[in-house]
Amino acid sequence: RGPPRVLRNCAGQGLSMAPPKKPAQASKVDLHASHVPLSAPINFVGPRTVCYAVANQVCIWDLDADSKTYLPTTAYGITKLCTNVELGLVAFSVGGSFPQVLVYQLKPQKLMFTISDVAELELADLAFSRCGSRLYALARATSKKMCVFSMKTGERLKGCDLELPLRFDKISVYPGHKDHMAVVRGSSVRIIEVTKSFETYITKLQPNSIPVDADISISAFSWTAAGHFIVATRQGLVCTLDGSSGALLHVCQAESPITSISMTRSHLVTSHIGNALNFWSFRPEQLTESPEAFSFASGLADAPSMASAASGGVFKLEKTADLENVGQAKAHGLLGQVACVQVTPDFQNGIVTTAEGEVWSLNLPPQQNQDPLAGRSGEGEEEDMYVRGDQLDMQMLTWFHTHAITDICNLDNDVKVCASADEGGRLRIWEAVRDKDPKGFRMMRFTSCVTSLACDSDGKLLMAGTDSGCIHLLSVSPWTQARVVDTQRISEVGIVKICCCISEDGMSLKVAALLFNNAIAFCNVSLREPKVKMLGFIEPLGAIEDICFHDKDINPEDTVPAKLLVVGTAGEASCLWAVRSPREDYEPHSLEIERDACPVASAKLADKRPDEKPTAVGSQSRKAVVVGFANGAVRSYTPPSSTDKMSKQAVATPLASLVKPDDTQLVSSLRPSTTGAALAVASMDGSVCQIGIGFDETATETVSKTLHNPFNGGATQVISGKDGQVVVSTGGSDGLLVWSAPDSGIRLQPADAEPDEDMFNEETQGGFFELDDTDMTAFPVWVPVDRSPLDGAEEAEEVDQELELSEEALAKRRMMTHEVDQLRKKLRVLIEHNNAAQDLEKLERNEFCVDFEERDAIAAKSKEGCDALRAKIEHENMARQLVRDRLIKEFWDPMREKGCQIASLMSNISVSSYPERIVSEEESTVTKKLHVLRNSEKLEWQMLRGPECPAELRSDLVLEEDSFATGRERYIVNWWPAAGTKAAESRAKQLADAEAEEKRIAQIAKEKAEKEAEKAKDSKDSKDKDKGGGDAKKEDAGGKAGAGEMERGSTVDAIVTMEQDFLYEPFELVTNSRRRLQINLLQSLSAEYRAHFNELFKACQSDKANIMDGIKEKTTRIKAILGELQIDEHVPEPKLQNVEEADSVLKVKDDEIVAEKFISAEEKKKLAEAAAKEEERLRQLRENDAGQRALVQMMGGTLKTKKDLSALEITLDKEPWMDEIPEEDMTEVQKAAYAEYLANEKALMELQDAYRKQLHEELKTLRAGVEDLTVQFEALLKKLHHERFAHDAKFFCQELYCARLQLALLQSVEDSMVKEQAQLDVEAAAGKVKTAESKLAAFSEEVAEAKGQQDDRVRYEKEVSSAQHFRQAFANSALEPNAITALLQLFRKRRDKAAAGAAPHMRASASGSQLLKAGTGLPPYNPFNAAAAGDPYLDLGVPEPKGTSPDAPADDDPKLEDCPEGVDEASFQQMMQLRSEKLAAEAEVAKGAAVLTEMAGLQTHLQKETEEAKVNYDRLERELREHKDLMNRELYDIELLFKLKQGQVEVPQAAVVTDYSDAIVIDQEVVESRNGRITELGKSKVNVLTIIKEFRKKLSLLEWEHSMLAMQTTDLEERTKDVHMLRVTKDLQSLLKGGEEGRNKAESDLLERKIEHLNETTEKKEQALKKQYGIGSHAAKLRKGENLMLEKKLRELQQNVIQREHIRRLRAPAGGGAKPQTGGGGRVEENEGAAKAAQSAFREVRGRQKLMEAAKKHTQEIELLHKELDRLRQRTFPSFVQLHEDRPANPDHTG
Repeated sequence: RGPPRVLRNCAGQGLSMAPPKKPAQASKVDLHASHVPLSAPINFVGPRTVCYAVANQVCIWDLDADSKTYLPTTAYGITKLCTNVELGLVAFSVGGSFPQVLVYQLKPQKLMFTISDVAELELADLAFSRCGSRLYALARATSKKMCVFSMKTGERLKGCDLELPLRFDKISVYPGHKDHMAVVRGSSVRIIEVTKSFETYITKLQPNSIPVDADISISAFSWTAAGHFIVATRQGLVCTLDGSSGALLHVCQAESPITSISMTRSHLVTSHIGNALNFWSFRPEQLTESPEAFSFASGLADAPSMASAASGGVFKLEKTADLENVGQAKAHGLLGQVACVQVTPDFQNGIVTTAEGEVWSLNLPPQQNQDPLAGRSGEGEEEDMYVRGDQLDMQMLTWFHTHAITDICNLDNDVKVCASADEGGRLRIWEAVRDKDPKGFRMMRFTSCVTSLACDSDGKLLMAGTDSGCIHLLSVSPWTQARVVDTQRISEVGIVKICCCISEDGMSLKVAALLFNNAIAFCNVSLREPKVKMLGFIEPLGAIEDICFHDKDINPEDTVPAKLLVVGTAGEASCLWAVRSPREDYEPHSLEIERDACPVASAKLADKRPDEKPTAVGSQSRKAVVVGFANGAVRSYTPPSSTDKMSKQAVATPLASLVKPDDTQLVSSLRPSTTGAALAVASMDGSVCQIGIGFDETATETVSKTLHNPFNGGATQVISGKDGQVVVSTGGSDGLLVWSAPDSGIRLQPADAEPDEDMFNEETQGGFFELDDTDMTAFPVWVPVDRSPLDGAEEAEEVDQELELSEEALAKRRMMTHEVDQLRKKLRVLIEHNNAAQDLEKLERNEFCVDFEERDAIAAKSKEGCDALRAKIEHENMARQLVRDRLIKEFWDPMREKGCQIASLMSNISVSSYPERIVSEEESTVTKKLHVLRNSEKLEWQMLRGPECPAELRSDLVLEEDSFATGRERYIVNWWPAAGTKAAESRAKQLADAEAEEKRIAQIAKEKAEKEAEKAKDSKDSKDKDKGGGDAKKEDAGGKAGAGEMERGSTVDAIVTMEQDFLYEPFELVTNSRRRLQINLLQSLSAEYRAHFNELFKACQSDKANIMDGIKEKTTRIKAILGELQIDEHVPEPKLQNVEEADSVLKVKDDEIVAEKFISAEEKKKLAEAAAKEEERLRQLRENDAGQRALVQMMGGTLKTKKDLSALEITLDKEPWMDEIPEEDMTEVQKAAYAEYLANEKALMELQDAYRKQLHEELKTLRAGVEDLTVQFEALLKKLHHERFAHDAKFFCQELYCARLQLALLQSVEDSMVKEQAQLDVEAAAGKVKTAESKLAAFSEEVAEAKGQQDDRVRYEKEVSSAQHFRQAFANSALEPNAITALLQLFRKRRDKAAAGAAPHMRASASGSQLLKAGTGLPPYNPFNAAAAGDPYLDLGVPEPKGTSPDAPADDDPKLEDCPEGVDEASFQQMMQLRSEKLAAEAEVAKGAAVLTEMAGLQTHLQKETEEAKVNYDRLERELREHKDLMNRELYDIELLFKLKQGQVEVPQAAVVTDYSDAIVIDQEVVESRNGRITELGKSKVNVLTIIKEFRKKLSLLEWEHSMLAMQTTDLEERTKDVHMLRVTKDLQSLLKGGEEGRNKAESDLLERKIEHLNETTEKKEQALKKQYGIGSHAAKLRKGENLMLEKKLRELQQNVIQREHIRRLRAPAGGGAKPQTGGGGRVEENEGAAKAAQSAFREVRGRQKLMEAAKKHTQEIELLHKELDRLRQRTFPSFVQLHEDRPANPDHTG
């Protein structure tokens, strides 16, 4: 082997670090089986030879001989691989950063090239050209580029490095020519064309023809023989692109989405969703570039069907095959969706790869695999479109996992049958050596990821743990009929690892599962009836890394449960635990297993050393445990026995060090052999080593191989056979390897199991099984049940109870439910009766309880729950309080003015204040600085306006407002004309006029108010003078408040703040600094507006407080009056709402708490005791209060005297004898006293009446005063409300102004950034132009020099070819002129080109038009025919093949025998020498011309690049110039805000923001004047149109009268004809005589009488029917009531019967027979004879009714026929009704 050539392309980046390498022998092993992921499509290195990566080796698989050879490599990992069939080349990229590409030749095997610097991180794809002369590398991280390398020299082709705009995933080279390729990503395709030029290549990326915004996802692609690129999408579209320009030629829609496309010699093969395989004939001559293709691809229109004629006939379906229904039986057939279909290089077979990792071979139909140039045999024969199964002859080649493998497990001791699982939930049970089974594996698919596997020692039961927390128990005896027998979800947390061992009694399995939350679960699996029984979880030990049963310590004679070995970390210590598993008879009562049932022993392995972290554990022997560490070390320890705390333990001493630290990386898996004599160790550096362990625990490393990719995690799992010689390892994503030491001589045998009877049965479903283990309903989480164990009979009974209830059971259940309801009702009645009973007979609630223990338990549980809830509520309240405090500190405390509202006393109006924050000292300082700056600017402005301004500075003003403003534009926001300007004078005059007008209006309003006040004063009642001082005082207060409001009647427009003096005028905001300063000033102005309103708000608050005090005094007096009048009436009092108090938001009142406060029994007892004590204290005070007793005895309990009593409180004491003695029996004294009493009583009554009237009047006055005060405050509040609106308008106006200025600043900043970027772009474009021009100039000089050299060659060629030069050469010879002429003819004789030998290789690449032959849709040769492929031309740097020199003798050259007569041999040889010189000169000229042609092409390309660079530079420069002009224009583009009253916006409103940039403002006067003019013109036009209308009306009237007269004439003529043709009868004669009027009148009178009679009869019938209806309704109501009563009685009777039957059943003997039922609501016996008689009577009545209805219907039909007959008779004579009609008048004629 020659030394490999290492090539590097630095490209200005410096030398990159090469990936690490290993010796090729480090991965050389004897591979017995490999199931690794194969690429799709599969790489062929020969017609029937497949090449793929097996770990870090290359496998060459001969399909015909079924033999595999392996090529060891120096790479640690292989990522991308490609092959070439023609030359037998293999290229692959190694893993890691800055990956290298190694190119090998297989025959003989040698390393050809090592290519570097193709990518920084990741290489997307590799591809050879069909001829094998080029290698294409596609990089996607971090750079996105394509590189091309020559496979003759290994050098990078100059000019072929192409930077790509996006990350592409695949590269596909056109088999017909190496200069055309396509790069593909998920949503786009780009065509690349390479053109050879002078000493370089021109690479062009064609534009994207598929819409960028199209929602497509590419699923398949392929080149056609005609040079088209076909792309299929997951949406079902099939797009055909031009292979040269990339143009979209054709789009059609497949019936179902296409998953793969491939080409045979003549047909297109597509696989579809549903595993349909279709063969299409492709007709490129039908392709035309259609404009509709773009719409189809973008989804704007529906594409035609692929097989329909509407698609243009490009594709025609020839054959179809359903791969799911052909070939093997269902159990051994195709599994999964077809992902890839490809054709072998010899076009004899097809290879199918499925999404489930199966690879199948099939035979192609012969008619669909013919050479299109050879024509089809049997053209006229009709073939069946459907392919039969025997035609395909599908055979399975291999299989692999499509997801990363998570765990592997062997089902026997000899690694003949194994199980593996992956992240996709696939569990495969497979043979290491496939024997009789067609597939050699069985697969089960779970919805969740299978994370771990474990098998019993006999290989009959397999357990699988998933990330959904389920343990699946599978029966795998035999493995071909594997099935799931039980599933148990042990937790919602996923399972990391699962392990098992035999139990102490040998009747079950102990199972341990490690969860993601570091919990460990124990389970039992019975061997008699396989079922998973969950035992519980142990207490967390720490951060656990691995678990394993110490199965080497299990002794069949021991009755002690096995130990579980656990490694991990506890804090900073590395630990090894030994957990004793629960006993066989353990029953779970809770989630956690008691520590007594699972004792734990521990040992400290290391302390505070992260590199000594244990990662794997295994059982080596009875007295030794092996542990793997993160630093790669493997040591053996004695099993832990200490139960002390980890902190008190010393670091354990290992028994032996099996692997030294740092020899390998982290140990990922440890698997001792069954005998314990060998140990398999897998590490993350990809190495797998086998260690032999002797009887004295000494370790010897027997084999150490680096097989797996360390860049993908290295070796993750490893298992070994009984003796440890055969190893199965995996790196997760790189598949499964079954291997042994090199040259071991081991040959694996098939499994010993007998074949199943159903193995080849089509009905068996053993090949595939699917289970959804994420369903929480079907597989609930395990919960322990605290109950006693049931025996067999009880378990059977429990199972029977779970069966579906029968109808009888349901009836009994309903009866029992009814009885329970009845008992509940009776119990409720008893409880209610007890509550209403007397105290002596009443039972307390607690006396109903009979189960005191249960009551106490419930009470304790309730108390515990209440305490927990109370603690939770306290915690939540504390958290809320903390949040409240933080919110107050963050938002409430920084507020200088807290926001609140003033609410109305009589409406829903409310006014809010402005919240104000505290202004910081820094902000105040900034504002003061700005004020000083503005003062300076104003002084400078005054100086410029004043007379002392120098003449040179008088015109130094940016904008002069007097030149474009009059000063009366008050609608301009924030414009107050400066003093000394014309605008200021005009504005002052305008304001003075407005002020005068306002004063005049105010004076008129004042005079009107004074007149109304005088009228109101005169109408007042004189009793108002007697009002209390309090009323006068409050009216005074209200009056003062009103007067104060009148004094404060200033509006927001009259506010002149300090900030107004500092503001810039709107016309002065021309710089960004001024805009920034103006923003700060506007914010200060807004703050002043808010502060001004807050002052008004505070004044209104004080006014409301005064008014509310007055109202409260009046309401107090009103309540007193109502009390004296003894009137019970509610008098509302005004109160402040919560929103009117600023601090109310921080206070919580009792009435705001809706929930009732919970008071415990203890608290209730304490409250009751406190209330009783208080009541007792008050009672004692009342009994011992001597003063109160004296007051009651002396003055009746009140301190009022008679003078203090009102008239209504005065009472007259009537003597008792006045009621006892009649007035006749009284003495004179008594009569006088009685008369005096009556007089006093009358006077008192009169006094009380007068006093009542006075109180009523006062009450009326007080209520009117309250209403006046309320109305007065309402007026104040409304005015404040309007003030709020006015301040809002001002405030928001300033805020809007600030926002606009901020936008202007942002626009300025953005413009500056755009300008800077544009300048950078222009500079870069200028550099490109300069570089392109320099390259063009330098190359133009080379071209000029080459042209000069070519001219010299042409001149020399002409000179040596001329006759003169020839004759001069023979001038001194003695030859005759004739002889010299003959020699000249031989000298000029040209060579035959065909005889000159084969033409040299083509020097230029094929263009797009050269892809196809002229006039046909096929290339010059079939690019898919391996025999026709070849290198189109030699690449640059490749030496020319050795051939004959131009001056070498040829067959048609003159020979010596052709020498003319008279010419000697020396002259002839001299002629031949001259001829050779001439031929050499001609060859040099031809060669120079070819070079000039290539140089001209390159020069044209450079000129085009220069022109494009100049165009780009000009475009960027123009954009920069336009942007600068825009910025200059916007510098003085001042934006003004207008505030208009009653304006009308005529600009169309946009959906979000309306653009008013091009809008103008028109004054109202202009609009009104223009409207007035339009109205005048409109009136004049209306007048003219009215005149025209009247004239046309007259014309129309004349035309109408003329037409009417003509029609009347025609009508009279027709009537005359009718009279002449009339047949006169007797009836007509009588009618003409006039005797019919009397008869008609008699008939009409008769008919009228009939109508009256019928009306009377109808009314009578209607009244009779109404009466009958009333009687029937009354009877129905009675019957309904009777039915309800009977129904109620019926229910009561049924209830009684049911109860009696129940009592009877209870009293009946247990073994008695069934007695006949007597009653109970059953069926009532019926009399059959009576029933039949009733039915016959009903049928008779029903028949009679039908006959009546039929007779009535016939009568109606006869009447209709009579009427129709009379109508037909009346048509026999004409009618003259129109003879006496008046002449119709013109409807439009008005007289």
